[in-house]
Amino acid sequence: MQFSHLRLILLGFGFMGISLLWGIYNAYVPIFLQAGRPDFSASAGVTGFGLGTTLTGFIMTLDNLAALFILPYVGAWSDRLRTSWGRRKPFIAAGAPLAMISFVAIPHALGNHLAVFMAAIILMLLSMDLFRTPVIALMPDITPSPQRSQANGVINLMGGIGGILAAVAGGALFKISAAAPFYFGGLVMMLACAVVLIFIREPQAEKLEPGEPEPKLLDSLRLVIFDRDRSALRLLAAIFFWFLSFNALEVFFTSFAVNVLKIDSGEATSLLAFFALSIILFSVPSGLIGARFGRKRTIQFGIIAFALLLTCGYFVHSVWQARVLLSLAGVAWSLILVNSLPMVIDSAPQERLGAYTGLYYLASQSSAIAGPILAGKTIAIFHNDYRVAFLYGAIAVGIAFAFMWGVKKGEAITQNG
Repeated sequence: MQFSHLRLILLGFGFMGISLLWGIYNAYVPIFLQAGRPDFSASAGVTGFGLGTTLTGFIMTLDNLAALFILPYVGAWSDRLRTSWGRRKPFIAAGAPLAMISFVAIPHALGNHLAVFMAAIILMLLSMDLFRTPVIALMPDITPSPQRSQANGVINLMGGIGGILAAVAGGALFKISAAAPFYFGGLVMMLACAVVLIFIREPQAEKLEPGEPEPKLLDSLRLVIFDRDRSALRLLAAIFFWFLSFNALEVFFTSFAVNVLKIDSGEATSLLAFFALSIILFSVPSGLIGARFGRKRTIQFGIIAFALLLTCGYFVHSVWQARVLLSLAGVAWSLILVNSLPMVIDSAPQERLGAYTGLYYLASQSSAIAGPILAGKTIAIFHNDYRVAFLYGAIAVGIAFAFMWGVKKGEAITQNG
């Protein structure tokens, strides 16, 4: 198994498509849910359901609630699957087309009953959950341990491109119509997944011997919980808390920009391009830094920087300040994000890479459920002051820093070790 940048870029198209869809989803669905409320400013002509921040936060966690139960099991299932097409590809081939169709249906449900809108969302998130873990699990499948931080940097670079497309193209297309970003995102995601299916060759998995127990999710979870030094458990807890911070901010940033910075929805979404661009520019360097100085140390530095920047975010009152803040926050977040998945994977037995990828998502999706709900409730307590989301995020990522102190596993494994 040799390290190949070209192969990783091709695989990265899958992550780019996924990131593009979620970028558009997280930017516009909260606006659709809240538009029509008397105290919520939305672009002229945008129809919605007039929901409050707490209920909006709850609805925005439904995708993560489904992912909490589905992603880890799909990862473990893909570890056990043996087909002529591979272990991961069948999930991509089944899930991507369904996700595209249901994603495009979301804006067409506006103006109907909320139940119709929610039906489109639920079908889309179930379809996405069918193939997200297998796409990511392909990275360690085709990459040796010492190069996994660099590899994840390349993958996240492609994901950052998806974020840029969501922010820039999505913001421009939204000015044409509410449906345009969704058509764009669905088409690009489908084409990106087609690249993975056509050009990525999975390594042949070892056949399970008769009577050999299949790697299952609960068995992997027991390994994590009952490990003597609790390193993997502490790492998953840290992941929970830094994603608690990130997801709460991601969901409510456009609302902050519209209501505090007094800009329209399209421009608010375009601001996120500065965050995505800095992730793109620093993804590969973050992997190199993690390989050079250690993944744990790199993550800890990123946490400190991210917490300080979020604290400063409370005092942002102009567009140019938001641009600077988001650009720097993207660098800090990249240091954390690029090196976290390789740490989880290199805590795993080789036959459980999909299951441990699923546990990574178990931690991140659990926080994605709690984050928007708690942040939405906190914002409501402070009279819909969206600046509070920044302080909330700083506290959460600070707790993650404390958990990282006890992590002793997850650095690169040499060929001899």
